[in-house]
Amino acid sequence: MTSKIIYVDKESEIPLFGLDFLGIIDRGTNIIELKPITLCNLQCKYCFVSAGSYLTNFIVKPSYLIEKANLLAEIKGRHDLEIHLAPYGEILLYPELDDLIDQLWTISGVKKISMQTNGLLLSPEIIQKLEQVKLSRINISLNTFDKKLAEDLANCQSYDIKSLLKNINLLLDTQIDVLLAPVWFPGVNDKDIQEIIQFVNKMRPQGYSEEEIQLGIQKYLTYKTGRRLRNIHPKTWGYFYQKLSMLEDKYNLKLKLGPHDFGIHSRKLYFLELQKGDAISVKITSPGRWQNEAIGKINDQFAAKVLLNSPVTSSTQVMEKEIKVKILRTSPRDNIITAFFPPEDIF
Repeated sequence: MTSKIIYVDKESEIPLFGLDFLGIIDRGTNIIELKPITLCNLQCKYCFVSAGSYLTNFIVKPSYLIEKANLLAEIKGRHDLEIHLAPYGEILLYPELDDLIDQLWTISGVKKISMQTNGLLLSPEIIQKLEQVKLSRINISLNTFDKKLAEDLANCQSYDIKSLLKNINLLLDTQIDVLLAPVWFPGVNDKDIQEIIQFVNKMRPQGYSEEEIQLGIQKYLTYKTGRRLRNIHPKTWGYFYQKLSMLEDKYNLKLKLGPHDFGIHSRKLYFLELQKGDAISVKITSPGRWQNEAIGKINDQFAAKVLLNSPVTSSTQVMEKEIKVKILRTSPRDNIITAFFPPEDIF
């Protein structure tokens, strides 16, 4: 499927704070989360953000990201900061990744730079470049060692598990730490999760520390706008952690990871004082990822994701217009803003 690509810079009138799928997410910690791209090389059957299917995709220019990340670093305090590259898509598709990482190190207070990837685009050359720009950690979504199951989950018949494993082993011989981040799908990859645990355990006697290779098992979650595996229902958090405890006892490996395991701690949150139900004015400066989604500029720093409702069915109907929207979602735990248009009382 072909899609339109919008390149985001200062002149685009797309602010980088406030959107869940693009720009910079602040969750009130020392982590600065960057989402520079929405393109993805896969259409995983379980993807909770439906990456790989967007009608409109976005790529943010490095200079714009650096400017705003630097602003956030100043607000949070210039010490013990981690930049985490976590797009709604695949970070290895970002055309200026090496340059972006290199420039991020110029931000005073940054101590770590990490990224998450499905890993399929890794190569010896890319790994060498990532080491040269001093990437601290790479989180890889590896759900199974079984080629057929991997192909099915990722909805990709050319899923090269052998190449991925080869590149993971190459990474282990660099200065880049590796975190394997499988999603546990109950009844689907139970055995595979244990095989991944065994893989990590085998690395310890070879001299690889808990930082050099780590395992972070993720709970399968579903969302209204995401894809779902058929006939697979997420378990409760209590059940999930109970199973992790059992696996910890069986394999003598820490699996229940928390913020302290990654040096994450509370820090000032940069957000707008808004409440659900508030009516605010925004300028629609861009379509969103879907036909019924738009980006509304609140001010030079913040935007809202605007969900469009009947009789407005496309962002083209409101493009470049100043409109009044109603806040649907805002939280004291992050800086994400979602609104809808038109408010019920307009029509």
